[in-house]
Amino acid sequence: MGIDGINWEQLYQDKFTPWDVKRPDSHLAQIIHNAPVKPCRALELGCGTGTNAIWLARQGFTVTAMDLSATALEQARKKDGAASCTFVLADFFDDPLPGTDFGFVFDLGCMHGFSNPEHRDMLARRIAQCLTVGGYWLNISGSLDGPAICPSRLSAREITAAVEPYFEILSLTATVLDNLSLEDKESLGLAPDLPPPRAFCSFLRKRGPEEA
Repeated sequence: MGIDGINWEQLYQDKFTPWDVKRPDSHLAQIIHNAPVKPCRALELGCGTGTNAIWLARQGFTVTAMDLSATALEQARKKDGAASCTFVLADFFDDPLPGTDFGFVFDLGCMHGFSNPEHRDMLARRIAQCLTVGGYWLNISGSLDGPAICPSRLSAREITAAVEPYFEILSLTATVLDNLSLEDKESLGLAPDLPPPRAFCSFLRKRGPEEA
């Protein structure tokens, strides 16, 4: 199930990827350095060209990274450090789960692409199925607050409604998406003074059976 019908493969073929900032996500780095997430089996959903997956592997994680775009994964596999990750071309909804023993899941912009609450619930439920009890999920989603720069956006209420049946919310922070460099904006034909979109950063812990 693609995110609300978006053809990700075509976008990568067209080289229109304004979300690909070519450096590890700052929210991910902050969580790994400051939160109780130790090296473990990790899953990245919508890994794109692999920047964050490769960074996680360099921090000692055993990384499986999934995406819907063959072109994105082809670019990922050419990067330095890619051999330390397992890149998988698959649909997280329609294909078998990549495992059920992950300790950490990261997704940058997956949930906010689903306008249907049932699809967001399904995403949260399947992520919970991938995690060990007490495992962590870091989700970055575009926010309804601020100008509509990012076409895919959610409210804090929509995020909590999707995740709370399966996860304890350790933090839900108003933030902004990491910005593109001036060179990236120029190459994509974007205004150089375009501000980064508003976002929510959610750090979640899978509930145990007694908490569900």
